[in-house]
Amino acid sequence: MTEQTSTALGKPLKDLDILIVDDNANMRLLVRTILRSFGLQDARQARDGTTALAELERRIPSLIISDWEMAPMNGLDFIRAVRRVGREPLCFVPIIVLTAHASRQIIETAFAAGATQLLVKPVTPANLLQRVNWVLEDDRPFVKVDDIYRQEMRLPKPAPKLTSAPATKSNQTWALD
Repeated sequence: MTEQTSTALGKPLKDLDILIVDDNANMRLLVRTILRSFGLQDARQARDGTTALAELERRIPSLIISDWEMAPMNGLDFIRAVRRVGREPLCFVPIIVLTAHASRQIIETAFAAGATQLLVKPVTPANLLQRVNWVLEDDRPFVKVDDIYRQEMRLPKPAPKLTSAPATKSNQTWALD
């Protein structure tokens, strides 16, 4: 089998099809609004892991941003369902996990289950953009581990450094070095 990389590798942010999964409607709106401010046309939304899995059956996104603590299906169970062997090519979609509780145990569990990146709440535009850009440049191949696929456990290339560009009258813009 040839090595499979992320479905988002090398794509421009504006062309991504992103699915935001969170049981908090305000958090989904915040993430969507931030992404739109960076040029993304639109993002689909799901209120929990179960709803997200149904949405994934309709159309596979290029990136998933998912909360960790939600009900009835939490982030861990959702990631495991996406990464399960036999779900190709869905299992190669990168997943950024959002969590308010970034303990060592949660971080290790999330990455072992197949998370691509992790972002600690509160979400800021700079941190979200950094994680998305990291995913877009992450060329680590997926490997089969037991009954799931996850990316190789080596550090990807460092994310581009984010710098603030001069503010315009209408909004703050951001540029990458």
